[in-house]
Amino acid sequence: MIRNIVFDMGMVLMEFHPLKACRAVAPDEAAAQELLAAIFTRPEWPRTDLGTISMEELGTLAMASLTDPALRALVPGIIAGMPHNVVTPIPGMAAVVADLAARGFRLYLLSNAGTVFSDHRELVPGIETFSGVIFSALEGLVKPDPAIYTRLTDRFELAPEECVFIDDVAKNIQTARELGWQGYVFDGDVAAIRRYFDALPNP
Repeated sequence: MIRNIVFDMGMVLMEFHPLKACRAVAPDEAAAQELLAAIFTRPEWPRTDLGTISMEELGTLAMASLTDPALRALVPGIIAGMPHNVVTPIPGMAAVVADLAARGFRLYLLSNAGTVFSDHRELVPGIETFSGVIFSALEGLVKPDPAIYTRLTDRFELAPEECVFIDDVAKNIQTARELGWQGYVFDGDVAAIRRYFDALPNP
C-alpha cells in the first residue's frame, strides 16, 4: 500500500521560469535571451544543485561572460531576486497537496535544487504539511543518483514499496522504480494526477 507521496519541486509543485525573470529587467527579447544563457543555461548551473557553487559565484561568472556593460549590471539584481523571481506555484497543486494530507498520506519533497531554493522552502505549496524534505544541494547528491533516494528512505525510515515518486523527468522516475518505489511522470496535467491519487486507497 502507498503511504508516502514524494514530490519533486520544479515543474511539479512549482513552475520554474527563468526567462520571465530575465524579461522583467531586460530592454528587449535579445537581451533577455543573453541573460538567460549567461546565468541559467551556462555549464556551471547544475553545480548549484550539487551545492558546489554559490549563486554569487555563478553571478560573477555570468557577468564575466557578458560583453555589454548594461547587461552585466542587471545580473546582480536577477541573482538577488531569486527564488521569488523564478518560481511560482503550479495552479491547482496546493489543493492536491492539501487533499492528500487530509487523507492521511505522509508527504515528502525530493528536489534537485540549490540552497537559494532550500532557504525559501516556504514558497512550496503546503510545505508545512510535509513530513520531510531533501534538497540536493544540502546532500551533495542529485537525482537520478540512487543514493539520494536511499537517503530519503533511510533518514525518514520509509519502506520503498510504500512510496510513490512524482517527478517530471522520466529517468528520475525510472531510478525510483528500480529501487522498489512506484512512480508517476507528471506532465503538468493537474486533473490527471488528481485522478491518479483518487484511485489510491487511503493509508
